[in-house]
Amino acid sequence: MGSVEEFSGPERGEHVLQLHRTEDERLDGLTAWVSRGLAAGEKVICTELPRLPAGSLVAMLEARGVDGAAAVRDRRLAVLPAEDFYAAEGHTAVAERALAEGFPGVRVSAEERAWLTVLSPAAHQVVERQMDELVCTRPVRTLCQYPQASTTGAELQDVVAVHRSGVRETVFATTRDLDGLALHGEIDGSNTDVFRAVLAVASRRASRVLWLDLADAAHLDAGGCWRLDDATRAFRAAGGYVLLIAPQPPVELILQLMEVDELPGMHLMAGRP
Repeated sequence: MGSVEEFSGPERGEHVLQLHRTEDERLDGLTAWVSRGLAAGEKVICTELPRLPAGSLVAMLEARGVDGAAAVRDRRLAVLPAEDFYAAEGHTAVAERALAEGFPGVRVSAEERAWLTVLSPAAHQVVERQMDELVCTRPVRTLCQYPQASTTGAELQDVVAVHRSGVRETVFATTRDLDGLALHGEIDGSNTDVFRAVLAVASRRASRVLWLDLADAAHLDAGGCWRLDDATRAFRAAGGYVLLIAPQPPVELILQLMEVDELPGMHLMAGRP
């Protein structure tokens, strides 16, 4: 899951949040993501890392098995300074220029340290919202990398809210699914805050029913059950319903043991409707 695995979704593109715990984890995820883009014939655009020499990202990709130099030479990979990437015309224009070159799709990736050097947090939120809109109409995949340790509380919810395509972290991921979310991987003590933020944002967006597809969730602990209750309580109190769809047997068991299925507005559905 730390490799930023991709899942099929309804969008033409996607705008994904990657939460990483270590620099190696970030680079491993970025490498896999770049490799998939190059293999698909897409244009890949990344930002340079601040305070590191030009070309350092290409060297890091090379060390992980990507022929970055050849990709740069063939104009399939571009590594831009943050000030160019976040220029006044926006990186929407950067993506549009790449599509105009004839590439079937574009991948755009940036890391928090890059945008902090050129944008205020408020300005960056505007950029994130613009990208969320762009991927709904254009074949653009974006990967936004944030450190999990420092992305917490209200900031975490704000960041999750502008990445509608999903969240990826070490062992847990989400994707959009019908009128809700599909959950993938393991929900445990290492990511319950992320889980709560995801649910809180999804609850605010849902109108009447919040669909949670659990078919690909391999593990849910007691803390995750408490977060599920807490994050959706206001939504359910206002008359909303949370549907827990097709959990695997271990997940279904913990939901029953914790009596989650007996909470008002919470409905456990053992199979797909």
